[in-house]
Amino acid sequence: MQLVEQRLIERGGPRYKRLDEVAFVSKGLWSAANCLVRQTFLIQHRQRSRGKSHRPVWVWMGLLLVLLSGCRMSNSSLSQSGASPQSTGSGQTTAQPMGPGQRSAGCGQPTTVRGTTLVGTLVSGGVTRSYRLHLPPDYQPDQPLPLVLNFHGHGSNGKQQETYTGFSSLADRERFLVAYPDGLLAPDGKTGWNAYGPHPTPVDDVHFTSDLLQTLEEHWCIDLRRIFATGLSNGGGLTALLACRLSSQIAAFAPVSGAFYPLPAGCHPQRSVPILEIHGTGDFIVPYEGKPGLGLPPIRQWLEDWAKRDACQQGPVVFLVQGEITGEEWTRCTTPGIVVHYRLTGGGHTWPGSPIPLPYYGKTIHTFNATLAIWQFFAAHPLPASHET
Repeated sequence: MQLVEQRLIERGGPRYKRLDEVAFVSKGLWSAANCLVRQTFLIQHRQRSRGKSHRPVWVWMGLLLVLLSGCRMSNSSLSQSGASPQSTGSGQTTAQPMGPGQRSAGCGQPTTVRGTTLVGTLVSGGVTRSYRLHLPPDYQPDQPLPLVLNFHGHGSNGKQQETYTGFSSLADRERFLVAYPDGLLAPDGKTGWNAYGPHPTPVDDVHFTSDLLQTLEEHWCIDLRRIFATGLSNGGGLTALLACRLSSQIAAFAPVSGAFYPLPAGCHPQRSVPILEIHGTGDFIVPYEGKPGLGLPPIRQWLEDWAKRDACQQGPVVFLVQGEITGEEWTRCTTPGIVVHYRLTGGGHTWPGSPIPLPYYGKTIHTFNATLAIWQFFAAHPLPASHET
């Protein structure tokens, strides 16, 4: 693997082109509501991961009703804050029982770059690949931070995924890095990922992801126990593939409207894996009930398969019913496994909570913030110490 040097700002790392972006959303919204939702998600996930009994559903419903009331005070829904609530400074997200972070090789390399999105390239499998990397404003080269890989859908790119999901704004508040890789052209002339299916790209994107992680770890201060992956549609399919192939490097996985095509070699993760899946019942691109002609399984079957891999002994148990949102989970799994699912009634092939409408792809649910839910899930599920790389 070779890093192609293309940066305008050089401080001891790879060469990048700096892009000063306009903030995805206003930064003055949602501190109180964020505190409530953060407490709700973290308490729930702590209980699930420890196999403890849950609070009654009505307790969570009550909290969410309060939260949604707060939403209406600020543009009527959680998602309209752009999936980027204010940090309360309480430390609730980072104060997980995860022990000390494991420092990457890039820790200690001096840099003055922070609070922006960079564009970088590397060579993987003989092909030049590009990606975006967002650094929070208070990035310090000697303090390891989590890293989220965020994969775009078919026909999109990393820049659009950054804007559409709002992950960079949340990263600024919660102190983590986000990488937005770019897919290559598929046979149909659109960008995408080789996650099998009808339009695979002619490369090994699992190998590319591993090369990308190596590059980022060599040049930036990353906590190796807190590397996570999420993605939309075809990017969600790649996220699921990575859960099967790179679970020794990536701690938890959260596909959204994922296209889960059959894998020729099957799925054999190196360990029990925390999985969060979000899917709308009105998705006509990747139907909730599956599409047998293309090999797409029903979402329930895909979830059950992961519950079996994780050796979960309980579930599915419904833990949340609130309007269009139903949350269910499989627990008492081999540590640290857990399978969590949010079913969004009527939701289309879209990113829940995004303020950017995509009417062709169906309804965007605005009472559920996928970006925040995913981050809270990630924060609760670091890589176990026994699987440190």
